[in-house]
Amino acid sequence: MSSSTEDNLGRRRFQLHRDMAVEQSMEKIRRAPDSGWDTLTPEQRARLKAVLAEIWENCEHRRWEQYCFSTITKAGILRLIALGDEVRARHQQICDARESVEAILLSCF
Repeated sequence: MSSSTEDNLGRRRFQLHRDMAVEQSMEKIRRAPDSGWDTLTPEQRARLKAVLAEIWENCEHRRWEQYCFSTITKAGILRLIALGDEVRARHQQICDARESVEAILLSCF
């Protein structure tokens, strides 16, 4: 197998793992009692999904497993979306807002 094909398979595997992790986190958020999931617009849900994908790509995956998606509040969701928007507006990566992201995602109650 050529190295190009192996690279493509590696990229695809990475994307599949990311997409599965994000979908699982979205499902936990959807079921969270205080998430206000039903009140989120389709655009907000898409933006949340994008920021979660960016977080997954830029954090240690052991850390990802510690995040409390099942207890996130609507305020936390909106803050994550806003952080993602701010990061993109400044042409930065989400890891530049790591402390803020972790304050939201590690606040289990």
